[in-house]
Amino acid sequence: MRTIVKILSVVAAAACAVGMSACGGDVAQPGPGAGTATAGATSSPSGPASAAGAQEIEPITFTDEAIGLTETCDQLISDFDAPQFKELSSSENETIYLLHCTLEFSGNLSFNTETDDTLKLSDDNDKYHDATVRFSSLDDDIKQAGLDPINIDDYGTNHVDGWFALEAWEKGGKPYPLPEGAMTLVYERGALSEKGSGKVYEAYSNRAKVTAKNG
Repeated sequence: MRTIVKILSVVAAAACAVGMSACGGDVAQPGPGAGTATAGATSSPSGPASAAGAQEIEPITFTDEAIGLTETCDQLISDFDAPQFKELSSSENETIYLLHCTLEFSGNLSFNTETDDTLKLSDDNDKYHDATVRFSSLDDDIKQAGLDPINIDDYGTNHVDGWFALEAWEKGGKPYPLPEGAMTLVYERGALSEKGSGKVYEAYSNRAKVTAKNG
């Protein structure tokens, strides 16, 4: 795996706000770079049976062609109980989501610090309200629930299958969860440059509506 460095931060969330979501079988409008996003695929990729408390969602697949990544997410746990994390956290009112995803890399790149933090859940009614990926700090709670967290142990691999933890901050000292039925999954990756070859991977973003399966 070649060493890569990030040369361009992700475009602000406001830049990919209204009018770019996809639901049902529609394809979302991609941001810069080549790729697609599909939601509501006719069949779900192979994976673990639904975890306790998990809601199956219509599978969302992001295809980031520039880096050879196909990422599919198909289950969501809302308001995940994370007692160990909240005991050590500065606030006990964050809302934790777990998102089951499978990542397949087919190019020169793999799962690493430049490709790990690309997802967030966004409030359809408030573009500044979202849940972002948290690593490591929630691993113990996720494992205690019998689930496999996606974390730094997966770095350097081309196949990743597990659960991302995402955190929505409190508001006014109270939990501020994302609205049920009004969430969008956003994929945002900044531009990357390989050391040595100098090859540049153009920034890419896309988004798709989160829809409960059979809901």
